[in-house]
Amino acid sequence: MKLQLKFLIILVLAAAVPAVVYFLRSPVIIVTDLSFKSLYGEERIRSESRLASISLFRKVETAGIADDASEDIAVIAVSGISASPFCVVFPLRFVHSASLYREQNPNVRVILLGGRQNGEQFLSVLGNKAGDFFTYYTDIDSDFYRAGIAAAALNMNGKGKIVVFMETNLLTRAKEPFLRGVNTLENPPETLFFTAVSQFQENSGISCAVLAGTGTEYFDRETGVPVIFFSWADPLFLKEDVVLLVNDSPWVQCVQAVRMAAKQAGNGRIKSKFQLVNKKNINRETLRKMPK
Repeated sequence: MKLQLKFLIILVLAAAVPAVVYFLRSPVIIVTDLSFKSLYGEERIRSESRLASISLFRKVETAGIADDASEDIAVIAVSGISASPFCVVFPLRFVHSASLYREQNPNVRVILLGGRQNGEQFLSVLGNKAGDFFTYYTDIDSDFYRAGIAAAALNMNGKGKIVVFMETNLLTRAKEPFLRGVNTLENPPETLFFTAVSQFQENSGISCAVLAGTGTEYFDRETGVPVIFFSWADPLFLKEDVVLLVNDSPWVQCVQAVRMAAKQAGNGRIKSKFQLVNKKNINRETLRKMPK
């Protein structure tokens, strides 16, 4: 009987200790504004925060602040969650708040996520303070290469055209890897690039549309063509034409960013999450060709 009791105590401790350690570990905090939370979706944030927490074995929490809040409000919001977090993640638009937080908390790792911004422009904003932060960007080469593969897979037996609407600054960096992805097919489809929907009038013969930083007016057209959308928007808000969402939000990039920061990697690239939506619009053969 005593042996059974000891065994039971060991089992209870084995289950309880990790849970206690998890809650005692300092958290990771992601800063965002309330309008972004609304666009992204509260449930998505909760779900992805849980997944990130499990992966990092520490709580991942969100500090949401009003859109017009002053720089010090973000600092106060983070401090209200934890006086000594393991990491604080700031999107680039909060660069001045990140700088203020870093000044007041020099021993806390501060991560700046630059998204698809030009790295040189990003660092020029920071000036001589760039070395105070861990700066990570979205892996454009990988994202657009995989998007090219996906767009080619959605092509109608090689007979349709792919149209890509991409903001000008992104076009110079992303066109080549996208075409590399498309050209993985033996008979790649014709691909047309535009920086605005107004530049493109024809609707027929299109097999896939790609929207990256511009072109949301395309949704006003009733084309029925599958769309690959580089966006953080909640899939619940999107039209059924969107079949693939390319998401580089802070909650998606958080795990890799924190791991790199823990290893003292001052800068790096992080891949986006490719999320299939409206799968009913994609046949099984096409799904098989999609990038994993």
